Amino acid sequence: MMDVEKALAFFDIEGPYLLTTHVNADGDGVGAVLGLGHWLAQTGRQYQIVLNDEKPDPKFGFLPGFESLTPYGVLEGSKHFARAVILDTPTMSERRIGDVAQLISNQTRTLVMDHHAGDSGEGDVRFIDSEASAASELVYHLIRASGEKISVDMATCLYAGIAFDTKLFKHSHPERALQVGADLALSGADPQQIAEGLFSHQTFETIETLGFALSHLELHSKGRVATLFIDHATYIKGGDLDPIVDHAMSIDGVEVALFFKEESPGHYRASLRSRGGVDVNAVANQFDGGGHQRASGCTVEGSLEEARDQLLAEVEKYLKA
Repeated sequence: MMDVEKALAFFDIEGPYLLTTHVNADGDGVGAVLGLGHWLAQTGRQYQIVLNDEKPDPKFGFLPGFESLTPYGVLEGSKHFARAVILDTPTMSERRIGDVAQLISNQTRTLVMDHHAGDSGEGDVRFIDSEASAASELVYHLIRASGEKISVDMATCLYAGIAFDTKLFKHSHPERALQVGADLALSGADPQQIAEGLFSHQTFETIETLGFALSHLELHSKGRVATLFIDHATYIKGGDLDPIVDHAMSIDGVEVALFFKEESPGHYRASLRSRGGVDVNAVANQFDGGGHQRASGCTVEGSLEEARDQLLAEVEKYLKA
């Protein structure tokens, strides 16, 4: 891996380094920034983790270092960092990392680490591997290349990131994820405790949100496509949205699922899932989104009917092909 050597060479000063990930930081984004932060601390480098999110998802509160996640909104004034690392997104545009982009100037030297394919070319150094299971896996390879011992805290955060993005090693190159996960377990990660923390505790708001979404589940294209949605009033309740689309994918005969979340009136974030026959990354690209062949996302403006009809039309092109 030549890219991992280039990424390692990026850390040639004591810092401080800005670490960040995409808006609505998920388990992989949080696990990756925390795991990298623990490595930086162990090697005597200074860093600060800043997220666009007003409040990091408390579901990840069991991860060591969670309290160090700083929402951009609480910073007193803005400062530009000399070095910045952007994880779990192939671009550092404001559309992807939010207001944190204001902490990066033309003089900031940047490293982009991600497992999503992207051709933006952003970043002075790019460690991109679309065959990796998660951004947390790339952080693992960087630490291994450094020769540093993987601490229990590093192992816990990185294992959690990989377990989250692969849904416990079911998706996103599970063969690689299992190999790395085994090594992280040997380094002190507790698979049972992490799985419990990620997937076995739900709030009332999460169950209420799931109920709303399932009550609006519809099948299309002779049962090959499922759609569901939540309106803005349900969205702001703060339920965990990540597992909802998986319920639609569990239906026999469904090849593609589309989950629409009304983040603000007339503004929908869509999660796309596929069993593999339809490349939902290509579908999402038509709406300036992206991700993986089997899991991707994009945003659509307009009414629910307009958003749903636009994505269904694109999906049906691939079904007919």
